[in-house]
Amino acid sequence: MQRIAFANALRGIAAICVVIAHYILMFNYLRGEFGGLPALTENPFPGMMISIFNPLGNLNMGAFGVALFFLISGLVIPISVASLQGKQLAKTKFVIGRLFRIWPTYIVGLLITLGALEVAAGYMGYTTSYTAPQVLMQMSLFRDWFGSSTPLDGVVWTLEVEIKFYLVVLLCWSMIGRGKLFPLFALGIATIMAANLYPGNIYQTGPLAAFVYPIKYIFFMLIGVAFNYHFRGLLSLERLFAISAGMLCVFGYSCLTEGWQIEVIVSYCAAFALFTAFYLLAQDWSGGPVFDFLANISYPLYACHGAFGIVGMRIMIDQGISEIPALIIQTAVTILLSWLIHKAIETPTHILGKKIAKSLDDPKNLRYVPL
Repeated sequence: MQRIAFANALRGIAAICVVIAHYILMFNYLRGEFGGLPALTENPFPGMMISIFNPLGNLNMGAFGVALFFLISGLVIPISVASLQGKQLAKTKFVIGRLFRIWPTYIVGLLITLGALEVAAGYMGYTTSYTAPQVLMQMSLFRDWFGSSTPLDGVVWTLEVEIKFYLVVLLCWSMIGRGKLFPLFALGIATIMAANLYPGNIYQTGPLAAFVYPIKYIFFMLIGVAFNYHFRGLLSLERLFAISAGMLCVFGYSCLTEGWQIEVIVSYCAAFALFTAFYLLAQDWSGGPVFDFLANISYPLYACHGAFGIVGMRIMIDQGISEIPALIIQTAVTILLSWLIHKAIETPTHILGKKIAKSLDDPKNLRYVPL
């Protein structure tokens, strides 16, 4: 897949935003209460530190990071579609590539999360209550469609949205490859209908909620697809402005109708603004070595950081380590772990997926694919 410099660098920014949201802002808000570990007697971090890492009080850093990830996926995934247009078994190759890109790293991240929950339970002297079927359903990334309403980590819902986006891409394969606007229009209508006919679905469970829930997020990702059309020369800049602004309004309308918090809506709009600014003004910005490194480990960092970090910090504080040193130690350990997953799991499985997909051009090549 062609790498778009600024989009790759924004992955690093998005990942850091999510880590800040969980390790600093959420940890401070919950006072470390997580996984059965009790709350601290007072907020662990000083108010000045919170202001530094969240200078705009009405910005949700976690939502901002997730929104960036969604827009980046919308921008880059159609590049794969366009490159595979007209090729033998194109959709199968796409599915194989995505399968090996997403699942192995997420499974490792989930196992680390479950390990952290077990550590918390053992530390407090109780037994965790999740079951093997729950774990398997979550690993599938179709947990919601299997009827499970209890995620075991805080990141799976975004990956479930990502998978649904891939299904939309497969359904609209030819149109997205040729830069047609119909998928964007159709999902816009579906987003408005979902918001009006099934308002507040974010708080409901069941098969209908599982179907409706990701629609607005997929539509938001399609804003990135519109930018991809312009990037490939299939859409003028003027039409891109008009279409993306209209899509953002539809998304905002859906969120307001469903009763979202204003700070979350603002965060998605801020992510759109930053994404647009980089696309127009700094498309060749690679981020330098720091953001390039963070971009490379962004997915394993996203997949493994949550419970692992919060439990780790809370236990360190309980053992007498001050809050800020605990944060620094845990962040360093999490980054190191993410780099190890990137090297040992993410990169090899991604390469393997590409080799298997390429081997479909000649089935005899399968014997050369290292398994």
